[in-house]
Amino acid sequence: MPTSTFRLYRVLPLCGLLLFATSAHAATGDYQLSPLHSNPAAVALGSEINETLLQMDGYIFVDDSDGLVQNIKDAYDEGRALQGRSRGLLVIPGDESALVESLEAMRDDTNGIKVGGHFSLSTQAPAWHIIGGSEFRGTERFNYDDGDANRLRFATVLGLFSFGELQSSMEVSVLWFNFLGANYRFNIDGLPNTQFGITAKLQNISLIERSILISEYDEEKIFDADRDVDHNLQLNADLGVSHQLGDWTMGLSVKDIYQQAMRSTLGTVYQQRSQFTSHIGYQTTWGAVQLNADLSPQTGFGEIPSQRIYDLNSSIPLSERVSLLLAYRWFDNPYNNDAPTIGLHYSLAQLLHITAQFSYAGNNELGGSINLQLPL
Repeated sequence: MPTSTFRLYRVLPLCGLLLFATSAHAATGDYQLSPLHSNPAAVALGSEINETLLQMDGYIFVDDSDGLVQNIKDAYDEGRALQGRSRGLLVIPGDESALVESLEAMRDDTNGIKVGGHFSLSTQAPAWHIIGGSEFRGTERFNYDDGDANRLRFATVLGLFSFGELQSSMEVSVLWFNFLGANYRFNIDGLPNTQFGITAKLQNISLIERSILISEYDEEKIFDADRDVDHNLQLNADLGVSHQLGDWTMGLSVKDIYQQAMRSTLGTVYQQRSQFTSHIGYQTTWGAVQLNADLSPQTGFGEIPSQRIYDLNSSIPLSERVSLLLAYRWFDNPYNNDAPTIGLHYSLAQLLHITAQFSYAGNNELGGSINLQLPL
């Protein structure tokens, strides 16, 4: 996002972050459990329904706007072909030019993925819910070694080239969060229309970090979660508050009140930080609008940059059961472009909810989400 635009949205202190898969759901006004994943106090106690409800959501967003996936495949194939010709003594000086240009053009290009899902389950005790989720965020960056150009030129002069001699590599970093916990919401006498919430959880944070030489490139190895992993199991908690003022709703939450430093298998330190989020929403008969922003950054790790996210979400009823969802997301990080989102929400008797959304930020930068809530 341009710096001037970013500065404008930094002055919105009452906004808050909702998760990618659930950002527009709270704007529909029906009884929904999905907002609990972003604010432990989001679901009002006064609106409890005496039925067991199960909510599930999933999301994915892929950013290959640099075209790195295809470019690295092309460079890998060219390197293997050049090595094959070298073994047959069929290379001459200059044959390496296309590969050198391809490698140089990919310098610091990136590819990223965000994928995850959550669930929440109501219990017989109205103030308690069981929740859980998994959130996977990975980034790969092409690290071009300036010495590879000379290695290639020297090899073609000699007529002998081994692809394994190149030192350019893919640098990969992944943050993977898994958690299971219990959510409890309560009121305090003397604070009308204000609700508090806490989610106590068992949390596992997995750090994945690896460096893959271009000669060893394999698409399946990039975000492989079965190797180069350091797991960190701990207890943690999220806190939240929500206040209703007529048609307006304001909230604030703190994610991960316990903080610690963790080290990956390659020695890179990930410093876990508490993340503060807030939101302000307006609900009326013609629809709903919600403005959200990160008040503190999401901590980065390795190639994954720290970031803040700013959302504008709206819900417009098309019929008694169907609403049109429109949203726009601003990213404050060096990689992602801003992304508009469109979706549909279907509800029945305030308990059954189905939502599907699609986001598009540009070529090879897109994603989608789905949310389902149903009585059991």
